[in-house]
Amino acid sequence: MVKSLVYQIIKYYCRFLVHFFFAKVEIIGRENIPKNLPVIYSSNHQNAFMDALIIGGLSPKITYSVTRSDVFKTQLQWFLDALKMIPIYRIRDGFSQLAKNEETFRKINSSLFRGHALTIFSEGNHGNEFFLRNLSKGSSRMALEAQEKMDHLDLQVIPVGLNYFHHQRPFNKISIVFGQPISVKNFLPIYIKQKAKGINQMREIIDQGMRNCLLIPADGPNYREQRNFINRQNESQSFQQLRQGIASGKGLKPLCKPNKFLYWLGKCLGIFNFGPLWLLQSILSGITDIVFYCSVKWALAMFVFPVWFLLILGLSSFLLDIRWGLMIVLMCIVMLYVRQYLIKRSNIPH
Repeated sequence: MVKSLVYQIIKYYCRFLVHFFFAKVEIIGRENIPKNLPVIYSSNHQNAFMDALIIGGLSPKITYSVTRSDVFKTQLQWFLDALKMIPIYRIRDGFSQLAKNEETFRKINSSLFRGHALTIFSEGNHGNEFFLRNLSKGSSRMALEAQEKMDHLDLQVIPVGLNYFHHQRPFNKISIVFGQPISVKNFLPIYIKQKAKGINQMREIIDQGMRNCLLIPADGPNYREQRNFINRQNESQSFQQLRQGIASGKGLKPLCKPNKFLYWLGKCLGIFNFGPLWLLQSILSGITDIVFYCSVKWALAMFVFPVWFLLILGLSSFLLDIRWGLMIVLMCIVMLYVRQYLIKRSNIPH
């Protein structure tokens, strides 16, 4: 009961937060999610845990997500379980651990049987590039095994594209694209006859569906030039307009030259929120994988900044009065957004 309440609170909090964390949110194809059928979201993975929270927050269904098992060895295990995260064990975790995947698959099948959703990052790991990396066989195998065990249900795979305009910094645009549903039943006959062939055929269809949801579908000789078109100057373009412009190399503005003055002016404004920003820098200094940077900032936006604003409100109201307290908190919030706006306008690479 408590875990269910925690899940609902976090789910709708994430749905609310996404519109404040990003400067512009574009959601395409949400109508492609069937209301009365079990769903597997097959998504790219360009950030860390915030990818699952964004998809889960926007999903109209109770949404589970497959998570690497080593995360559950921390003190956050209860909380991760409340967020409907299910551990998956890999060879690198030790052969003796692989047997625990039986319980994982049981939970997955049970959730799908009840008409819920499951998020799988089909690339198998996270990466900091805009294009889709090679898909593993795991998501296709998982979908077909689940469909085989509940033949009376029509399991759907929804390709998902998370298109960040900046991988490490908030207050940029994000385009979230839900692609056309793929019926797993269509691949079941060939899977029953030849499992490997069925898995490969389904993986190819999922791969194409996911590429249709990305601004840059694949790596190539022009990738670096294409990547530079995903910048603040082109945020007004719709997903389709930007995708077509990137493919043709026409009608888009290239990345502007860096402006160090705006960058450092924005940094100086951090004094108004020095507590959370100091904590952020302390945490990031100990992280070597930059893919986690934006997820850490998302976590601070969820939990630390609200506490900081409440502390400022309480202290200001005690020393002055409630009106001054509200004004000071509002100023801190405005200065936080101005700071991020100036850093964004500076065009300084991370």
